Amino acid sequence: MRRTIDTCRVRLMETDAGRKSSSRVSEVYEQIRSDILATRLAPGEKLKIQPLCERFEVSLSVVREALTRLTEQRLVRSVPQVGFTVRPLDRSGLLDLTNVRVHLETLALRWAIQRGDLEWETALVAALYRLGKTPQNTPGAKDELSEAWSIAHAEFHTALAAGCGSPLLMELRSGPYDAAEVYRRWAGPAEREPRDVHSEHTAIADAAIARDDELAATLLERHIRRTTEILMTSHLMRADETTKPR
Repeated sequence: MRRTIDTCRVRLMETDAGRKSSSRVSEVYEQIRSDILATRLAPGEKLKIQPLCERFEVSLSVVREALTRLTEQRLVRSVPQVGFTVRPLDRSGLLDLTNVRVHLETLALRWAIQRGDLEWETALVAALYRLGKTPQNTPGAKDELSEAWSIAHAEFHTALAAGCGSPLLMELRSGPYDAAEVYRRWAGPAEREPRDVHSEHTAIADAAIARDDELAATLLERHIRRTTEILMTSHLMRADETTKPR
């Protein structure tokens, strides 16, 4: 009887330790992800494990697991003999990412239109309203996206897809969205005509609420590809083009 009780205690302790470790991995993952999306970590920057362990006061295994998860989300790259780095930006990568995003985002939107209920519609309208009321640029820096707008923008696109009824599809779309956000944050100002982004968002939401899946998907694809076209004219993408061998 005593041995059984001791065994149960050990198992409970192991379970508790496992939960704490998983929690720490999630915390480190979220912090590094936030640093990448907020441009505190630059594309191509090496992520040294030991300094990260010291910064977060965690073990090597926790940092490695967090970086592995970020690699799966395409925010980090694992290079043999080098280690982990923030994923670099390049034109071909952006085009590939755009094509994948279009398929995932439009599929999620079509399913949401077919399956979404009144609660989904209400959440979508609220997300659109919040986005429209949030200044797009940082005060005093007209070419810099504000953190608040970027968050509201992500919430709007998540709200579009949220009615799809598929947790797996929602998980699959999140990685490419984050990867595209890195391009948007780092590409810098582009040479372009003024763009009414809020009108684009409104048109997509209106079509979704009207349950016109064909129009909504077309508008969403156009919206995503237009962003890519603009990013391609940025100084960062032009620099990538000039460094390629001819």
